[in-house]
Amino acid sequence: MVRFYRQIMTNQLALNTLSSEIGPEDLKSVTELAFYIVFGAGTSAGAVQIETAHQSGYTGTWAAEGSATAWSAANKVHKVSITGMSFVTRARISTLVVGGTVSVYAMGNG
Repeated sequence: MVRFYRQIMTNQLALNTLSSEIGPEDLKSVTELAFYIVFGAGTSAGAVQIETAHQSGYTGTWAAEGSATAWSAANKVHKVSITGMSFVTRARISTLVVGGTVSVYAMGNG
């Protein structure tokens, strides 16, 4: 059953831009997450890292969920799947997006 689906980052490009967080209220019954990373028209480089932490608003370095998802083509969607529990999660632009923008959508089920 889908617990939530929403856009967490909209048309961003700057290095270290953060998405909105998906917090414990959304994640309390979720065992699987899917992130759709969409590099827009005109893009030629960039990467997005999915991250998790033990508390909302944590100001230190968040734990990486796998490797960063690197750009491979303009107008292309990438999917990152995470199995297991998380307290809070987000997306971060880990390599500057060149020539356009990136958006990220998140979905959780349980």
